[in-house]
Amino acid sequence: MNNANENYVKNFLKTTVNITGIYTIHYFKYGKNFRFHGEKHDFWEMVYIDSGNASIISDGNTFSLRQGEAFFHKPNEPHNIYTTDNFANSVIISFECKSRAMRLIKNKIYSVGENEKILLNKILHEAKLSYRDKLDELHLLKMTKNPSAPFAGEQIIKNSIELIIISLIRKDRISDTSENNSLISASSDKITDNVISILNDKLISAQNINLDEISYKLGFSKSYIKAQFKKKTGYSVIQYFIKLKINKSKELLSQKKFTVSEISDMLGFGSIFYFSRLFKKHTDMTPTEYINSIKADNLL
Repeated sequence: MNNANENYVKNFLKTTVNITGIYTIHYFKYGKNFRFHGEKHDFWEMVYIDSGNASIISDGNTFSLRQGEAFFHKPNEPHNIYTTDNFANSVIISFECKSRAMRLIKNKIYSVGENEKILLNKILHEAKLSYRDKLDELHLLKMTKNPSAPFAGEQIIKNSIELIIISLIRKDRISDTSENNSLISASSDKITDNVISILNDKLISAQNINLDEISYKLGFSKSYIKAQFKKKTGYSVIQYFIKLKINKSKELLSQKKFTVSEISDMLGFGSIFYFSRLFKKHTDMTPTEYINSIKADNLL
C-alpha cells in the first residue's frame, strides 16, 4: 500500500520581513509649536501622521509630513519631530528588524493607504490590550506587558507591522507605467478623489451630504459612486464624511480658539451632545479630555 504522503513536497516558507522585537508604540497629540528634544537609537522607528501636519528631522534633513503620510527612521539615525502653526496626531512605532529587505525602505515620505491604516488601527487596539502603559507617555523606555492580555495580541502587532512594511515596499516598486494601472482603476481613483474634495468643501458647513448633488457634479449614478467609494476607502460616503469632521474637530480643538459648542456648530453636528458622543466613539475621549491631553510645550 502506498504511503499517503509520498507525492507531497513541503514548501519551506520564506520570511522576507521579520519583526523580532517591539520597543514602543505611541499615539501622540501635539499642539502648535511642539518640539521634541530629539534622539538616536539602534532600532527602526516608523512615524505616521494621523491628523494635521508635522515636520521631522532625519539625519540632518527636514521633511514635512501631512495627514496620511509616514516616514521610517533607520537605526542609529538622529531624528526629531516638531510642529509650527499646526497641530498633529502621530502614531510612532519603534521596532527591531534585521531583515535584508529593510534596505528597500528609502529615505522618503510614504503615502499610507486605507489597508495600511486599518493595520495601524489594529496595532493601536492590540497595544492597548497587550500593554499597561498609556500610548501618549512621552518618555516611555520599556512597555509593560499586561498579564491578562488577549490571546496572541503581540503576534497580531508583529504581523501587522510586517504587512505594512511589505505593502509600502511593494507599492514603491510598482512602476507608474505598470499595466496594472488600468483605465478603470484610474477612473475609480478619480471618482473617489473628487468625492473627497466635495466632502472637504462641505466640512465647515451645516449642510448635509447630498448624494444627488455629488452624482450630478460627477456625472455618475449614486449606486456606482457609492460602490467605487466603498471599494477604494472601505467607508461609505457618510462614514468618511463623519471621519473628516472628527479630524477637523481635532484640529480646531488643538487651536484652543473656539469652545466645544462653537466647533459643534461650525461642523454642523446639530448639538453639542451628539458631537461629544460621536467624538468619544471615534477617539475614546470627550472633546474636553482631548484638549487636556494635547502636548503643547516645547521639550528641549
